[in-house]
Amino acid sequence: MFTNLIYAMGGGGEGGSEGILGMILPFVIVIAIFFFLIILPQKKKDKQKKAMVDAMRKGDKVVTIGGLRGTVVGLDDRDGIVTVRVSGDVKLEFLKSAIANVFSRGSAE
Repeated sequence: MFTNLIYAMGGGGEGGSEGILGMILPFVIVIAIFFFLIILPQKKKDKQKKAMVDAMRKGDKVVTIGGLRGTVVGLDDRDGIVTVRVSGDVKLEFLKSAIANVFSRGSAE
């Protein structure tokens, strides 16, 4: 299968270039497939999560990566800290990266 491709690319001549190209081409194809199926979708997902967390405001309901639910009562963008009220006067501080999901004030959970 790859032999026909190598000959079409001009690698079928003497000098051993067919062997080198024949060994490298499958690796290049596997790396390209890996990049398009794994890396690009993960980058897109990371970008969406960052946008969601950056858009977070006081009053939004959040769920942490540990499953804790509460309401945002404070944001410190400089240190990346979110203060979440979980019940009554109980307030906990989390890193912004610990927020798994944000529900705006108007949206239903």
